[in-house]
Amino acid sequence: MPDIRIKTPNLDEIFEKWKQKASRTDHKKMEKQFGTKGAIFSLDAISAAEYVKDTLKEAAIYFAVKKTLGPAPKTKDENTVTASKVAREYFYSFKGTGKVNKENWKEKEMVPMFESIQAVPCNNCKGKGYVENKCKTCGGTGMIEETLTVLVGEALKKEKRPFAYSCDACYGSGSRKDLCKECEGHKNLYKYEILPVPFQTVVTGLPVLHSSAQTKYEKEIGEDLQKVLDDVEGIKFSDFKELESKVEASLGYMNKNIKKTVSSAKSDHKSYNKDKDTQITTPIYLFPLIQMFCETKKGSKFEIYSLGSANKFMIYSNF
Repeated sequence: MPDIRIKTPNLDEIFEKWKQKASRTDHKKMEKQFGTKGAIFSLDAISAAEYVKDTLKEAAIYFAVKKTLGPAPKTKDENTVTASKVAREYFYSFKGTGKVNKENWKEKEMVPMFESIQAVPCNNCKGKGYVENKCKTCGGTGMIEETLTVLVGEALKKEKRPFAYSCDACYGSGSRKDLCKECEGHKNLYKYEILPVPFQTVVTGLPVLHSSAQTKYEKEIGEDLQKVLDDVEGIKFSDFKELESKVEASLGYMNKNIKKTVSSAKSDHKSYNKDKDTQITTPIYLFPLIQMFCETKKGSKFEIYSLGSANKFMIYSNF
């Protein structure tokens, strides 16, 4: 693409366009701020030479994107846990509530669903809640065996004789019922599914504008460009590599703020390009942006912004 130099509108053209627009919007305010007491008010008496105190030559970069917010991929995951862990989990339910606007959703896209909870008998204890093991106290016999010393007859002869009694640890059964460590005695484990949130499909067009003037009108300018892009003249670029190499030649001027703006817009463009939900729908546009600092006859300060070329430009003001 050959170098294209865009001609910026001169101050008188910008000021005249603003003056006519401001008069149509609020003629009384214009008369109050610029009129002379006792004289007939005329717009012809209001000139840029008298009321524009300073100007800055800046730039704006614009492109538009289409963002498609839709359902998450149709995947699922499962967890099988104890009852106590189920109680500590946050579950979600969308039954009967309709689909969710993804732009308003701040949680994860894959969430545990309440309706998916199912009891699964514990394999370790076969759904009993306990496991039977040989009693360690009696060795599985159910009896505790002791040896007593018995004194026999007048001679008090000592003899060792056996004595057995039921084991108190297993109640004489020889086995003990120990809490199942797998299900913690609840007989079951619990399985639940982690599923995609049922998002509705929403397609929105978004204007992206970066201005080196750091004006509060960035959002408004971006929205206007999205609607009436053909009514404003700028220079189109297919990528930022080309724009970076030709921005100064195209505008006829350059400053630190413009360099920062190009870098910021480039970073934004790269992020949108990587976003799987976003499609960049326009070329990159470079616009001259003239910032005029003005003061009325009554001493009120205001600013005028001009976006576009001498052929086609828009104006904004905080008058």
